[in-house]
Amino acid sequence: MFSQKIMKFAMVGGLGFVVDTIVFSLAIYVLRTDLLTARVVSFILAATTTWLGNRLFTFSEREKEDKIKQWSKFFFSALISAMPNFAVFQVTIYFLGSSGLAPFIALVLGVLTGMFSNFTLSHLWVFNEKNIETKASY
Repeated sequence: MFSQKIMKFAMVGGLGFVVDTIVFSLAIYVLRTDLLTARVVSFILAATTTWLGNRLFTFSEREKEDKIKQWSKFFFSALISAMPNFAVFQVTIYFLGSSGLAPFIALVLGVLTGMFSNFTLSHLWVFNEKNIETKASY
């Protein structure tokens, strides 16, 4: 059961990664924003995508909390997970530079780094089972 949850989380994360990459690419190549601004915008849209996917797919059996409250919790946990994500992104850019494939290598490494804390926070806090267990006992 737990391994299925991780697989679903990874699938939703894959979709979030696609959104992240597309928005990041559009921001730097079409809108000509700087790398950090592009990364922040793509992160916000990807986090919102993964929250919705996890709400409807990964943790669909769990009690549905108010959307705004749950999105806020998810976004807060994503911000916590973004710290190592952005740090790895910046360090990778520092060592590889900011041209060619380097920004995308940095993006992948950053996303993978943040995924571990994001799953833990989502599983234990954002999509908490507490409410289901309470209702099941009645």
